[in-house]
Amino acid sequence: MKFFNARVWLIIFGVMVLLGGALNAIAAESVAQDAWGDVDGQALDVAIAVEVAWGSILAVWGASVIVIALSLQHPRGRARFGAISVVAVFLSQIVAVGALSNLGYGEGGGPGFAIAVPLIIAIITLISCIRDWNATTASTPEPAA
Repeated sequence: MKFFNARVWLIIFGVMVLLGGALNAIAAESVAQDAWGDVDGQALDVAIAVEVAWGSILAVWGASVIVIALSLQHPRGRARFGAISVVAVFLSQIVAVGALSNLGYGEGGGPGFAIAVPLIIAIITLISCIRDWNATTASTPEPAA
């Protein structure tokens, strides 16, 4: 198996987004308090709702990436879908954080190291997909271990 296998990296990317979103939704109260700073009452309730919605959307997006990566058999289609998905996920997060930062989101400091691993996985996934952008052969299932 080659290192830049688009299907494998799309599944890894999808699992990362699914788990990250699910954990964000599950720990919404803690995440909201950390990300929004000193809020209480109704403002805290709104912040928690934002985190639940944000996490839920990411989890569904991650699950969709996994299902589509497993369903698409032609490497060119999978690679093109994957490249577009990786860019869309990260651009949407940059826009969301940028828009919310004007309202006080993340005033306690940046994400730091927490963003490094997802960013590396996204870059590897994007490279894997770009390498197969014009692939012409149908993929064959890998033998079971």
